[in-house]
Amino acid sequence: MGETIAYKISLDYLTKHLLNVECRIKQPSAEGQIVSLPAWVPGSYMIRDFGKLVVTLTAECSSGQTIPTVKLDKNTWQCAACVGELIVRYQIYCFDLMPRGAYVDNTRVFFDGCRIFLVVEGEEERTRSVEIVRPQAVEYNSWRCISSMDEAKIDANGFGIYTANNHLELIDHPFLIGNFQLFEFDVANVPHFFAIDGVVQGDLERLVRDTQQLCSAHVDFFAELPPMQKYVFILNVLGKGYGGIEHRSSCSLVCTRNDFPILGQEDMTEEYKVLLGLISHEYFHLWNVKRIKPEVFTNPDLTAEVYTRQLWVFEGITSYYDNLNLIRAGLITSYDYLKILEKDISTFMQNPGSFVQTLEESSFDAWIKFYQPDENSVNTTVSYYLKGSLVALALDLLIIKRTQCKQSLTDVMQVLWQQYGKTGLGLPEQYFARVVYEVTGEDFSDFFELALRTTENLDLPELLLEVGVIFKTVPTDFFDNLGLKLSADQGKTTVRSVLYGSAANEAGLAPNDVLIAVNNIAVNIGNLQAVLTRAVPDEVIKLHIFRNEVLMELNLLLPASVKGICKLEMANTITQQQELSWQKWLLV
Repeated sequence: MGETIAYKISLDYLTKHLLNVECRIKQPSAEGQIVSLPAWVPGSYMIRDFGKLVVTLTAECSSGQTIPTVKLDKNTWQCAACVGELIVRYQIYCFDLMPRGAYVDNTRVFFDGCRIFLVVEGEEERTRSVEIVRPQAVEYNSWRCISSMDEAKIDANGFGIYTANNHLELIDHPFLIGNFQLFEFDVANVPHFFAIDGVVQGDLERLVRDTQQLCSAHVDFFAELPPMQKYVFILNVLGKGYGGIEHRSSCSLVCTRNDFPILGQEDMTEEYKVLLGLISHEYFHLWNVKRIKPEVFTNPDLTAEVYTRQLWVFEGITSYYDNLNLIRAGLITSYDYLKILEKDISTFMQNPGSFVQTLEESSFDAWIKFYQPDENSVNTTVSYYLKGSLVALALDLLIIKRTQCKQSLTDVMQVLWQQYGKTGLGLPEQYFARVVYEVTGEDFSDFFELALRTTENLDLPELLLEVGVIFKTVPTDFFDNLGLKLSADQGKTTVRSVLYGSAANEAGLAPNDVLIAVNNIAVNIGNLQAVLTRAVPDEVIKLHIFRNEVLMELNLLLPASVKGICKLEMANTITQQQELSWQKWLLV
């Protein structure tokens, strides 16, 4: 393989949750080769410092002579100069089940390459090879390996050698190894694989069939699939967990066993709708994020934060289309979709942080706020996923209105694909508004100023009425109106967060308080709502809590009025213009 940087992964210490990795460098630096691990994963904007996972690291030259190494900082090592090939051997601790992580035990091996493969300084553009060595014990004879990385020489079960053109490509292909179930289907003449690992009860054939239908809808949206040899869905099934992360021709997902469609049941559960939305989200990222991306992410520095105010474009717009395209794929009804919108809008309305942090601020501060929430985040921050999706909704409806149904946000995304996704050019800051103007000929600068740089309302009721949808505000649940979020913690009813301006806030409740009694009646997470609903508005109730293990008594005034949540309904009569706008919105 010439001067390829070669990695070899051995599965020798599965029960210790360790990966043994060998990195061979044909032409190490004459001054002493520097190697490192990144600080963050593309697509997940938080400093994670993967160097902390390295258990041991040693080096030797091709003659077998030990080469001294010195650690330069938390993620970086330097090997002394050597003659000939340099071989670095290291062990990585893997016990993170999340999609951006790495997990090793005697039932499965999964890893995101970002935290596994050393960066060889000065050689980032050199080709790479990865050899996955099958574990030798007889109990692993049925194991197989799958990845979207290009295959060079593998056996029937996927063990062997894979290749990548450079380091950024190397870390963009996760691996799954174990006794997973594997399904195959085609989309746009490209083979797609769905690898499902874990104990599953459900209709997997329906999941695969629906996923194929969904993927085809996304391809129709952009009119083509990006060039690739194959696409791989990796789904780890857990008792608890949810999430995903996108890659160039694959994605890593986590869900629970309850999320799968029920065998023999035609109706779609709410959990299954959420799972399809997750799959839709990560597949849409094939275009929006992996190819249409911020300019600063075209060749990102993975050792430090890379800031952009555009995450709402890439995550928010993707969050808008992940569910909208479920309709276009024929998987859910318009009624289902309006229910999803109701929930999203209501969550936004009930979050005090929605009226504190702007959308651009949310994007910029992802590194320190979104991925590191605390008990007060609900009061001070807004999600660029959630608000970004609602801004995309408002923009879509506004484009349809101003262009008299000639264009929509879909046209904008298709132009972004042609101008930036296919060319490899990154989208500069503030250029999204320029593309909208280029596509529509309309000036949306006032809308962007309002939506991105203020916390004022988006006027969704008026915009939704343009497509025949009536926006109503209805009272929220009495219990929810208290502004109290609780959790069951080792048998204790613990306050997780308190919303600013709520009855709980006015009473003086604080995060980590342990609630033990209401009006001298013992309460827990199970009976609290029943006890409280016997009270009446404007009544003062007595709470007993433990704070820092000290007993306290507080008085809570039950609110006479309740805050509203969103309710969406179709108008009884629809004008021809509303019908045209509805069709343009949902059924393009």
